[in-house]
Amino acid sequence: MSVSGIGTASYPAWQGARKVESSTKGDFGANVKGVSGAKNVVHLAPDALFSIYDAQTGESANVYRADDYSEENPLYLIKGMDKNGNEYEQTVDVSKVNPNSCSYKEMLALNAHTGNKSDSNFLSMAIMKDKAGTSSYHEKADWLSAAYALMDDMKTLGNWDGYLRYGKWINDIMTFCKSKS
Repeated sequence: MSVSGIGTASYPAWQGARKVESSTKGDFGANVKGVSGAKNVVHLAPDALFSIYDAQTGESANVYRADDYSEENPLYLIKGMDKNGNEYEQTVDVSKVNPNSCSYKEMLALNAHTGNKSDSNFLSMAIMKDKAGTSSYHEKADWLSAAYALMDDMKTLGNWDGYLRYGKWINDIMTFCKSKS
């Protein structure tokens, strides 16, 4: 499923994970579908575990399991474009990610690791980025505080589905973080 232009420029477009004919990770440009962004050409990878694009900044992130991934070595590879149109690649060990102070890219990897890859979770992550007030996928924020603030918003609005969705997300993240300590 693809969602693009969800009402305003501040909510990103998303490409869900699915099988494609070529799944080699060697040539990033050959494995992605180009999407026109606000400032750059953004790449959403159909073979990624989680792909996200921010139309406002022109940034994108595609989360993959690293080649040497294992349960004991939970490494993820994040590839994408920064807000200046430069491609980047980063390896993230999610066992070392602190959700109280990490970049959006690191949070996306942790999010994928905890199994939160659904359509509704994509929207939750996009709204959370907006709530945290970060201007870049590289900027650090306290994502748990943003999620708790969104839970309060959902409670105030009487949106119990949203309230429960953020509660489940927090529980998934906290359960993983406690298990690694």
